[in-house]
Amino acid sequence: MKMKKSGYKSAVSKLKTSEDFQERTLERLNLEGNKRIDIDKRRGEIYMKTTNPTAKKSKAVIWTAGIAASAVLALGIYAVNQTGSGTANDPAVNNPGSGIVENNGPGAGTTAKRQVNIEGVIEEVGADGQSFRIGELWVEVNENTTYGITGDTAPDQSEQLVSKEFKVGNTVSGFTTGDVASGKVTADVIYNNF
Repeated sequence: MKMKKSGYKSAVSKLKTSEDFQERTLERLNLEGNKRIDIDKRRGEIYMKTTNPTAKKSKAVIWTAGIAASAVLALGIYAVNQTGSGTANDPAVNNPGSGIVENNGPGAGTTAKRQVNIEGVIEEVGADGQSFRIGELWVEVNENTTYGITGDTAPDQSEQLVSKEFKVGNTVSGFTTGDVASGKVTADVIYNNF
């Protein structure tokens, strides 16, 4: 009977040793794995593991769908830019080799932006009060100059930020058909002066 007890004790101690060994081995493997990740991080590498095997399949599906969507988008853009006769109506494409863009006048849009080539803060006002300087450009205003924005969609004149009195510090925007590079122009339109 003593033999059975000693055999039992040795088996139980081996079992405990085995469990301890397993725990220590798992801890050691975990530490080694963390050390390996830290080494990879120092090298600039990032360790990533896909635990879900279906994720690889879903990545392939996503890539395929993305490529298909890009192809559809490219074909759609190509189709939109084509006309029935095979020639483009865009004036910039009529003669692409010449570098000249034909101007067929303003478009049909009623809310188009106004052309502005006079813009800035007034730095000096002339003695007559009808001319001002923005940077190096002197702008003269005369009886033919229009004030404010006009047109069907323009706000009422009383609601616009435009004054016929020019002061240093006012912000001005307008348009002239004159050459702004000359340094002195006459304003055709003053859109804003406030």
